[in-house]
Amino acid sequence: MWADCSGTVYGAPVRNEHMVHALEHGAVWIAYNDIDLTVEDFAELAAKVEGTPYLMLSPYPDLDAPISLQSWGHQLKLDDAGDERVDQFIEALRENPYTSPEPGARCDTEGLGFDPQNPPAFEAGPPGPGAAPVEGP
Repeated sequence: MWADCSGTVYGAPVRNEHMVHALEHGAVWIAYNDIDLTVEDFAELAAKVEGTPYLMLSPYPDLDAPISLQSWGHQLKLDDAGDERVDQFIEALRENPYTSPEPGARCDTEGLGFDPQNPPAFEAGPPGPGAAPVEGP
């Protein structure tokens, strides 16, 4: 099941598999380290995400940067929300039919059993036994 990616700001970490499934649909996931991110930067990111289709924001435990943007096959780590590359990343990759395997697929989860107010508990650790590594050129 994909995570709700219809402009959702999550208050708790969400399992990777739910977020990655939403990336397949053309979403951009902004993860943040809640220890390193300032209150001002959180507010700026939340304002970008809230209610904007194919965007989602969540904390990510032990993230090695204050902010990390993800889309299908792309990642950008940044130190502050005011960096112009945040908007550039979103503009270039959100709902991009050339970079996601299921562009335009449904982003809401209404009636599907995934509750964005109470997502399944985050599980840290390595991927499960059926996971395949992503290898680049």
